[in-house]
Parts: sequence; C-alpha cells; structure tokens
Amino acid sequence: MIDLDLFVKNNFPKIKEVGLAAGADEASVVAALKKYPMDMLEDIGEEGIVTFMLFEVPFSDAFLTDFEGIGYEEFLNKIQDISAGELSFVDVKDNVSEDTLEKGIGTSEVSFKCNGESFSYTAKVYYDWFDVKFISFLNTVLEKKGIEKRLIVFGDPNGTFITYKKPGFVKKFKEVFPMLKADIA
Repeated sequence: MIDLDLFVKNNFPKIKEVGLAAGADEASVVAALKKYPMDMLEDIGEEGIVTFMLFEVPFSDAFLTDFEGIGYEEFLNKIQDISAGELSFVDVKDNVSEDTLEKGIGTSEVSFKCNGESFSYTAKVYYDWFDVKFISFLNTVLEKKGIEKRLIVFGDPNGTFITYKKPGFVKKFKEVFPMLKADIA
C-alpha cells in the first residue's frame, strides 16, 4: 500500500527543485490525493501519482491543459499570465471561414501581436481541435524576437503542462522527474 504522506514528502519538494512556483503545500496535496481510490493510485504507479500530484498544484508559472475546446486567444492569455509580464499578446483574432465552420475541417488564420509585433499562423481546423503546432510556432516567434525563454511542454497523455522557462528547464525536469516527458515544443 502506498504511503501518500511519504510519497508527497519525497516528491513535492522536487517541484521547487525544478524551478516551478507551486501555489500549494504538501498537506493540501496529500489531502487532494487521498480523495482518489487507493486501488486506482496503486494501479497507476509512481508516474501516475506524480502526474496526479502535479494536477493538484496550482502554478503561477505553468498551466494545465488537455487542449479540448481551448481557443487561441485563451491560450495566449494563459501564456501571457505565466510570463510574469515578459510577454504581451494583443489583437488576437482567429479568422475561420463560414465554409470551414460548416464543414468543421479546414484552416484558420490566427493573428496577434506579440510585444508589439504582428504575427500570423495558419492553424489546422478539426472542429474544436487545437493545433498544437501553434506552440512550436510561438517558440519561433520568441526566438525571432531574441527572447531566451521558450514554451516547454511537460506531463503525460492525461494532461499537458505548459511553462515559459529557459531551455535548461527541460534537462533539469527530466533528471528530477524521469518518469514524465518534457520538451521544448
């Protein structure tokens, strides 16, 4: 049987070690994990429990998404929030033709200003699907603007976290949480 108090005591400090700003404490995370059936937690093992632990922590410098139903403006607002004022996204538009809306398949033109400069991206549309290649595009925008930090994706298939950090975060995250994936999008 898993000792959740000990598990969190051993793993929760790693969040700070990798450089994430957690808005919770160990006791609240333990209490949240204890709401899950113990059989289920034992079945998902260490990787799953670490993921669930991360799900229970609000971060000021990362956000959790499953990409379902998230729009580009909302996504950019979340990126702006976790950047602590370093990034500004305004005039965000997702231009989708009536034909594409009716069919549910096609492309849309996502346009926005990042720190005052205009950019646009042709996103694939599959109903309410979020084109995750948009994250890679945003990283090319950051590089073009001479910004050292990147959007980094970490987590597992049940939920993806996005953070805005220097590339060295990826290596550190993989060292500390080798059971989870992390990469620059």
